[in-house]
Amino acid sequence: MDFAQLQTFVAAAESGSFSAAANIVHASTSSVTERIAALEHRIGARLFERSRKGCVLTEAGARFLPRAQAMLSSWANARDEARLPARFTGQLRIGGQYALWPEFLIPWIDRLRNESPQLAFDLRAGASARLNREVAAGTVDFAVLYLPVIGAAVEAREVVNDRLVLVCSARVGDWRKAWVEIDWGEAMRGPIAEATGYLDSGGVTLDLGGMALRWLVEQEAAGYLPERLARRAIEEGSLRQIDDMPAFDFPGYAIWRRDNRFDMDVIARNLSAFVDETDNLKAPTTGMDAEDTAR
Repeated sequence: MDFAQLQTFVAAAESGSFSAAANIVHASTSSVTERIAALEHRIGARLFERSRKGCVLTEAGARFLPRAQAMLSSWANARDEARLPARFTGQLRIGGQYALWPEFLIPWIDRLRNESPQLAFDLRAGASARLNREVAAGTVDFAVLYLPVIGAAVEAREVVNDRLVLVCSARVGDWRKAWVEIDWGEAMRGPIAEATGYLDSGGVTLDLGGMALRWLVEQEAAGYLPERLARRAIEEGSLRQIDDMPAFDFPGYAIWRRDNRFDMDVIARNLSAFVDETDNLKAPTTGMDAEDTAR
């Protein structure tokens, strides 16, 4: 199998455009067209319908996509593990939403590495949409994020009960005049808007994850952040919490494919134990898996 053709097909399927796929795989648009045509000839089925707006998968293409993603994942796993130094028995690929790395995933990974010295680690940060796709495709083994997508092949478990709290720069007097909207997903947009009285955000909407904290401090602004993420800045005095405004539960979930080559239950239990033993984290209040609590 030609892996360049597979990579190009997956890039076009996920981006919805041959020109966007060309940027992803670092090839010309004409090369993308040639690779897709060669793949269609080899398979014996048309994979895309093209239009001026881009490309969409045919039924055959939609059936082939998860197989192509799995083949690429298997190849990447084999390649990466073949390059590992002899002291490692395997590589664990862990992803986390940007806002979850500071104060949470970094110290947990440090502990996990000490407890599992036989494992190598591939660590990455990303938005929830990307991490959900990568877990489903098998290119990430284990991800921790706020907005899981539950499917037949993907298991999810609530691991931390975060809260969104309203904070603002310590240099701000009236937080309402400094309000900016920080995007924490569709489920939180309505409750936050209602709580703040549908304030005008001054034309600024942030989809920056954990980097939104820096924006609030440096731009002297106000917005909702995960309490755990904001805690250190509040203690140091660069942010202050608005105590008379409501806070919102914002649970974090671990997700993984059920057919993963590692025992993901062990990893999930390790993360849950870390939450239980760490004072500045809150364990889940419901004790339910994401299948029970998914929004």
